[in-house]
Amino acid sequence: MEEVAKILERIWAAPKWQKGLKAARILEHWPKLVGEAVARAARPRGIARGVLIVEVRDHIWLQRLRFEEQKILSRLNEAAGETLFEGIKFILQRGALRPARPKKPKRVFSDQLVRRFREELSVIEDAELREAFLRLRLTLTQKRTRQR
Repeated sequence: MEEVAKILERIWAAPKWQKGLKAARILEHWPKLVGEAVARAARPRGIARGVLIVEVRDHIWLQRLRFEEQKILSRLNEAAGETLFEGIKFILQRGALRPARPKKPKRVFSDQLVRRFREELSVIEDAELREAFLRLRLTLTQKRTRQR
């Protein structure tokens, strides 16, 4: 039976593994290669079929880095001394969606108005349908008041 060390040695010696290891070593120098500002906003997450996957913290950086893709690729491949990276796929960091907008306060309708609407809708027998129409009526009333 062959020793595990020898098996691993043969695997690591395969050209495909060598290329991946070399790419990983290059990416250890990411901040130096792309600059500190870019390194704070984006970080390499992996490589798939020669394409570097880079996670970006927000939409603004995502757009900016798409314009700089060729420059970044050149720097990385130059540092490697060969073409290790064929492209870059920029992905948005999870949770980095648009900033939350403050919620508008819900309009509070007078009891008198709600009672009037309920009386008008009392001809509808189905309670669930009646409540749905009430919500619709209140929403339309709210929109109408905003337009004025």
